[in-house]
Order: sequence, then structure tokens, then C-alpha cells
Amino acid sequence: MNQKLQNVFKEQDRNQSAIQTQEHAEADFHEWRNRSNRLFNRILEAWHGDRELSHFFMNMRQEAQHIERKLTFELENQKETLLKERRDLSDLEDDLSYQQQQLVREV
Repeated sequence: MNQKLQNVFKEQDRNQSAIQTQEHAEADFHEWRNRSNRLFNRILEAWHGDRELSHFFMNMRQEAQHIERKLTFELENQKETLLKERRDLSDLEDDLSYQQQQLVREV
């Protein structure tokens, strides 16, 4: 029983590390998205008079926004998966601790 609990604790540590890594990735993504938006705004302001270039950069911006939506969706799914795993591990820890207490009472 102790070994099972130790394994759960190790998995909880791994999960917490993965959550922190994912949170850093989210923060980096948001920083990149903000920089990208500022860059496109500056480019469009500078080239608004040139219809062809303005159209080209608008298309690039739309492609970037499509990628942003896809990455946002993937990051949200990853976060949900990690949080569900954390809840499941916590439930497993509770179950094993309860079983351990029952064994101690029987002895």
C-alpha cells in the first residue's frame, strides 16, 4: 500500500511539473500573440496607403489569427487534461489513504 501511495505522489509531482510547464507555455503564447498583434497593427498603419501590400498583410494577419485560435484550443485541451489528471490522482490518493487506514484498524 505504501508503494502505491509513493507512486501516486511521484505522479502528482510529475503532473504538477507538467502543469507549471503548460502555464509557462500559455504565458509565452500570450506574449507572442500580443507582440504579433502590435507588429501587424504597425505594419498596417505604415502600409495602409498601398492597397496591394495592405491586402497582403491583412491575409497574413488572418493566417496568424487562425494559427492563434488553433494553438489556443490545443493549450486549453492540454490544460483540461492535466487538471483532470490532477483531480484523478488526488482521488486515487484519497482512496489509497482510506484503504491504508482500514488496514491499520484491522491490525
